[in-house]
Amino acid sequence: MLSLFPAVYPIKILCLGNGGMRFIEKMDMRQFSLPAGVGLTHMKVYTEPGPDGIPSSSPHTHAVCSEIYFVVAGEGAVELLGAEGYQRIALQPNKVVFFRPGVVHRLENPNKNLEILVIMQNGGLPERGDFILTLPPDVLQDEDAYHRCSRVTDLTTALARRDLAVQGFLPIRDAMRDDPARGRELLHQFYRDARNVLTSKVDGFEWVMKSGAQAELKSNLDAIDFLRLGRTEYLQRGAHWTELDAMQKPERLGMCGHLHPYALDEQFLAEGRKVA
Repeated sequence: MLSLFPAVYPIKILCLGNGGMRFIEKMDMRQFSLPAGVGLTHMKVYTEPGPDGIPSSSPHTHAVCSEIYFVVAGEGAVELLGAEGYQRIALQPNKVVFFRPGVVHRLENPNKNLEILVIMQNGGLPERGDFILTLPPDVLQDEDAYHRCSRVTDLTTALARRDLAVQGFLPIRDAMRDDPARGRELLHQFYRDARNVLTSKVDGFEWVMKSGAQAELKSNLDAIDFLRLGRTEYLQRGAHWTELDAMQKPERLGMCGHLHPYALDEQFLAEGRKVA
């Protein structure tokens, strides 16, 4: 049976307070999915110099999600590292860079004015850990150490994480430029280590994708079937939002800089359910 609209699942949350114990109804993340289930974030790239003296982001890759950078303001560059080799691309306003999972990327912000609109595939999934930082091998190969070094509580710890990721990134990048065969070997070892760190999260990845991007796609396919059958009642369920002003929301410290997401991930439990 065809659905008229992507599912929005009610849940009950137990609350304790002065009024005693009560359940309140909440809705899961489907209610807040952007078109195509993407994530949308305004980002100001870190301005503090890294270990190599360059103001930059934390080098990392994504295991599942593709990503788009749209440059809003400022100038800089992005370093890309993949099986095809190393590339450095200059960035200026209105420039778009797009990369698939597995491409290690690092933003350079020498003029300290780089601002980017980040469009992430499978909104909500990257925030739940589909990324992997290029931390040094001895850290990456120790799951507890990796998670400990990845934890951020303030700008100081965010920059410490960035610096450690740069330290792990530079040997792979330099090898890829000077000896591509050796560079690819180091990159493949990084992928293997990354997989071990990600293993425990994979089931959660699937939940977020099915609740977001896959449900969005299903609604589009359902619409085609309804139109083919001459049914238009699903159009009466349409909705719009005009108050998506991310800059009015609290800032977050991400891997690449100061973030203003258009849907704050803190609103959701680990499995994607909204709690506030």
